[in-house]
Amino acid sequence: MVNGRTSEKDLIDPAIALIAKYGDEQNGLEIAVLARKLREIIRPTTADLMPLKGRSDDRLSQVIRNLVSHRALEKRGLATYRRGEALTRGSYVLTDLGKASVKASWARKLR
Repeated sequence: MVNGRTSEKDLIDPAIALIAKYGDEQNGLEIAVLARKLREIIRPTTADLMPLKGRSDDRLSQVIRNLVSHRALEKRGLATYRRGEALTRGSYVLTDLGKASVKASWARKLR
């Protein structure tokens, strides 16, 4: 957490746990579903919920979008981004390293 706000790094472990739990082996987990489920399980701070200037969404939404646009999971070798005809925003599929990296604590929280 940086300056009382959730950072991209804070979202990595819960993101791979969510992909492991809800994702399909072949198609992974759609980005829209991942974003929604991340919002459900993390505890946003007051700063996270502040609206962005000139936009209708909040800071947490931006951090979640950045997780995807900055390819944070791919750069760490945890997941690959896939985009297909049936996927509007794409999906993440866990790599072997990603599967092995799912933290037990997050896996327990998602049961």
